Amino acid sequence: MEPTQANTNRVFRRPLILGAVLAALTVLAGAGLYFAGTRQGLDLKYGRAVQKAQMVADLRADLYAAAEAEKCAVLAETDQASEAYAALARAAVGRMSAELARLQGMEDSDATGDRLARDLAQTLDEYRKVDEEVLNLAVQNTNLKALALTFGQASTALADMEQALGPMRNRPEALRALAEALRIQSLHAPHIMEKTEARMDALEQDMARADKAVWASLDALAAQTGGPEQAAARAAYDRYWKTTLEVVRLSRQNTNVRSFSLSLERKGKVLAACNEALRVLSEHLRERMGTRATR
Repeated sequence: MEPTQANTNRVFRRPLILGAVLAALTVLAGAGLYFAGTRQGLDLKYGRAVQKAQMVADLRADLYAAAEAEKCAVLAETDQASEAYAALARAAVGRMSAELARLQGMEDSDATGDRLARDLAQTLDEYRKVDEEVLNLAVQNTNLKALALTFGQASTALADMEQALGPMRNRPEALRALAEALRIQSLHAPHIMEKTEARMDALEQDMARADKAVWASLDALAAQTGGPEQAAARAAYDRYWKTTLEVVRLSRQNTNVRSFSLSLERKGKVLAACNEALRVLSEHLRERMGTRATR
């Protein structure tokens, strides 16, 4: 039986149809693999964005913890309390450094996120420097120690002087000696709380003038009366003046006043910059996660 034209056409169409089907299947398979790979890539990017968002949240929590502990260290009334709070602040800063290193170590094709992370690293580094400066001052507590001496040893010595001068109160020299000593005592607190060198210089000059007046009065009193009371008054004032010099020495270091000023002014600005850098990075990560969720 000879092949007809129709049979011949059918014979040649079969391979063509099979080829077309195979080509279509190949395209579909390739498209499936492509979209599967794309989906996997998007899922990976989304997962990294979620991880980074959690790290940023942890950074923010530790930043607040460090700031709170630092303020407690500045305001603490004892060396032990200041050192304990300083240790908490440093621990929180250490956690921040570790979290930031992990954040920057994550591989991701996110140029904007990498730039924002670098900006955050710069602000956190400045925070760490200022924080350490504040804490180093806070734990010394020289102003608090000066106040303790003023209301402790200095007040006791002044009371002893007043008691010794009691039998001679009718003499102008005794009254003047006590009045000038009390004037020195009234200058302790302003000196301890003063921030400027010039004002501290002026206060110390007033103390020195009053000290000379006290000794001049006690010398005049000794020439008039002598006796054990006058000697006791001189000994008590000598203790008082030596304590005053120690108060001035501690006050001059001004560690509590300086740490408090740094904490309120410079540290406040750096903390605000860190908060802003964290906010911008957090918003960027949320946008990345939102973009993935809509695809």
